[in-house]
Amino acid sequence: MNNIILFIVSAVSTLLAIFFYLRVKRLKNLSDKLSRQSIALSKANEESQKKTEGIMDSFSSPVLIIDKAGLISFANKETKKLSGTQDVEGNNYIKFFKDAEFIDAIQHIHKDSVPVEKEISLNGQTFIASFSPSGSSGDVFVSLRDITAERELEKIKKDLVTNMSHELKTPLTAIKGYIETLGEEVSPEQKKYIDVIRKNTDRLINIVNDILSLSELEKAKNIEFAQIDIKEVIDAVLKIFDGKIHEKNLTVRTDIEENRYITGNRFKIEELFINLIDNAVRYTDKGFITIKTFRSNNSLHISIKDTGIGIPEKSLPRIFERFYVVDRSRSRETGGTGLGLSIVKHIVMLHKGTIDIKSSIDSGTEVIVSLPLSAKPS
Repeated sequence: MNNIILFIVSAVSTLLAIFFYLRVKRLKNLSDKLSRQSIALSKANEESQKKTEGIMDSFSSPVLIIDKAGLISFANKETKKLSGTQDVEGNNYIKFFKDAEFIDAIQHIHKDSVPVEKEISLNGQTFIASFSPSGSSGDVFVSLRDITAERELEKIKKDLVTNMSHELKTPLTAIKGYIETLGEEVSPEQKKYIDVIRKNTDRLINIVNDILSLSELEKAKNIEFAQIDIKEVIDAVLKIFDGKIHEKNLTVRTDIEENRYITGNRFKIEELFINLIDNAVRYTDKGFITIKTFRSNNSLHISIKDTGIGIPEKSLPRIFERFYVVDRSRSRETGGTGLGLSIVKHIVMLHKGTIDIKSSIDSGTEVIVSLPLSAKPS
């Protein structure tokens, strides 16, 4: 009996040993297979990474990746050239990119994971910088496009136009003076030709003045700001156009809220409303001009709405371009320069505001200017 028990125990032990041996062998084979796959995957990843880095190194513009800790994990050749060193990767990006707009964009991406595009200055060069979040890793992909030459060309063009305008202003003023003198000494038949010359001289003077005004706005830095009552400004500007408004038999309606104070430059804000109200009167032959204010999101919104000829939908995207005129024949007839809305846009930007235009043919135009509210004076 004991021999039978010993035989059974021995047989079971042998079977278990065989089972575990086969099991271990199978696991070893599986482990070896996984190890080979891991090595192959690692090699594929390494090759893929090298290929990606090779592609990014071939870019003619700086490209870099910044991780969530603010360290540069990859920089292509152009980035290293811009930084002036090959030792870029592994360093904090602020060491090489000290521009405030660049730092603000990285912080914005890390906080909100929303792509950002900004114009920045680095080492005396100007770039359009694109910042994009890279998945859930917290990395930021940054690409820089050099627009230094474009900006320098723009500056040359602007300086040329401004300098020419300065040179034209004096002779045009002299011509106008002589024309007015001649107008008193010629016959009625000759006077009509003098009037045509005077009208076109005035138009040239207006264009020169608008170009100089636009140039001044583009260079404005240390401009003086103070608290402004928008109602006072609008009332003063409407008095300038009182004659034209009555001549066209237009009705002006105003609805100005009590809290209508902003912080800005009084002269520039007046210039803004002179241009907008001038357009409303110029292009409205009958009906109403409505000026009202309303508040939201710590901004004062000023709406100037007319019942004039309106603007075609296709022209709205270009309405703030310099010298862009919707109807050239009407503009020549009324004396428009095509610079008024460009000036308005620059004044709004100078005051950190926004402007929006809604319009359609024969249905009038509404311009809404939004400016940061200021506390009401005590």
